[in-house]
Amino acid sequence: MFSKTHTKYIQSLHHKKFRDQYGVFIAEGPKVVLDLFESGKFICKEVLALDKWLSEYAVLVEKSPGITVTGLQDFELEKISALSTPNNVMAVFEKKQEGGFSDIKGQLTLALDSIQDPGNVGTIIRIADWFGINTIICSSACADQYNPKVVQSTMGSLGRVNVFYT
Repeated sequence: MFSKTHTKYIQSLHHKKFRDQYGVFIAEGPKVVLDLFESGKFICKEVLALDKWLSEYAVLVEKSPGITVTGLQDFELEKISALSTPNNVMAVFEKKQEGGFSDIKGQLTLALDSIQDPGNVGTIIRIADWFGINTIICSSACADQYNPKVVQSTMGSLGRVNVFYT
């Protein structure tokens, strides 16, 4: 059984204040979780999934030591999910360390200013990935790249595109 304390912790990660406090974010859905997992850009701390997903991807999860794996029932996943119809898996990843962006001279780079809709930010990240754009620079007024809606709408592209805020 999934504890109430842990349920509240996972639910708190839907809010920026707590994502910043704990230095982690959540990703939901098989494609997003697997793409972020395989990108090597983010460290997976915890996988919360239905037993059928865990049995299918047990080899992948076992390769990475230090990951807490929790099997859930449908109703438990519904409780912690931000989605109206939750997928089979949710994972908690560490945020990447914020550093200055590297030299972008000669590279195609996107600059975003005050895009507040998380779905739009995520879609722009996904489109940038499609066109091979590796760097996006956002103003501080843009939606947080670790917002669950942004992560969901990137469809895993967050693991391939560098996003910086300034």
